[in-house]
Amino acid sequence: MRWLGLLAIGLMLAACGTSAPSGRQQISLDSRTMGFIDELARPADAPAQRITGSLMMPKGVPAGTKVPAMVLLHGGTGQGSQDWYYARLLNQWGIAALAVDSFGGRKVSETIFDQAAVSEASIIADAYAALNLLSTDPRIDSHRIGIMGFSKGAGPALLAGLERFRGTLADGANRFALHVAFYPWCGFSFLDEAATGAPLLVLSGGQDRVTPAALCTDLTEQLKRDNPALAVDMQVYPAGGHAFDYPHPYFRFVETLPVRGNLPVRCFFTETEPNVFVERASNLRVTAASLRYALGLCSEPDPGAQAIYDEAGTRDALARFEALVRVSLLGPPPQPVTVGTSR
Repeated sequence: MRWLGLLAIGLMLAACGTSAPSGRQQISLDSRTMGFIDELARPADAPAQRITGSLMMPKGVPAGTKVPAMVLLHGGTGQGSQDWYYARLLNQWGIAALAVDSFGGRKVSETIFDQAAVSEASIIADAYAALNLLSTDPRIDSHRIGIMGFSKGAGPALLAGLERFRGTLADGANRFALHVAFYPWCGFSFLDEAATGAPLLVLSGGQDRVTPAALCTDLTEQLKRDNPALAVDMQVYPAGGHAFDYPHPYFRFVETLPVRGNLPVRCFFTETEPNVFVERASNLRVTAASLRYALGLCSEPDPGAQAIYDEAGTRDALARFEALVRVSLLGPPPQPVTVGTSR
């Protein structure tokens, strides 16, 4: 959840290299709008939602060649420099990039002060709508489609690796080949955490008071316990804050910027029985109808929260990201992995 209102203003001052790539193909995606995570068990009951995405294909690909692809999920201020930076990088590696816009079709500009305006469940549905569409594109290798997300979109990119969501949202045997989450909010605990088997890379800043790394450490440790064969790489960069890698000259020059917004740093939703979730701080059962109230009880405006650039952390994160991408999307065909069992 990228609550970077002031950062967004600063980033506009130095737009060099951060504009949207030329040659983008705008595509429509048929998704669903869901109020809370419990609705993912019954996706057909949720209202249909048309959203858009920007598809960027690598150049110089021989005719008839199928290329890998990556789905990108943006942060809480919407699409911007970060999405376009990574899309260009992926294209340079010969990988198509589909940057999903989860806000525009829902008439939302940002979720900085209202995290319930677009739920994690809706973004997970968007992710699978993108996967299903890409899997039918004759230019794309349907077995080599990954997903990555930043802040608001990072949690959904991570949770899309649970079989419970793949089973209800994917067409047929479609699944993501890898999951990459840059500073996600990991405030969920599920009874069934059986994974699809695709590798996970989670990257967090140790100084992050927006999406605390400790929540993700707990989640990834539980995923490893429940899925012994699952490849999980969780890295915490002690010097980094939220958006520690943000690829913009202005941020890298000033290095720190304050973060404002309604920060759910104390919010945690636990599944107490199948598809029933309770918020830990308030002991309130949460549904779509009560989500905004629950977030109001457990969120807080933190005047000390900062986006802190970490040069060394960024280098390491990019190296790990590239290594995983080259193995999972550009290497030999992926082998099936045995998923874990539910608790």
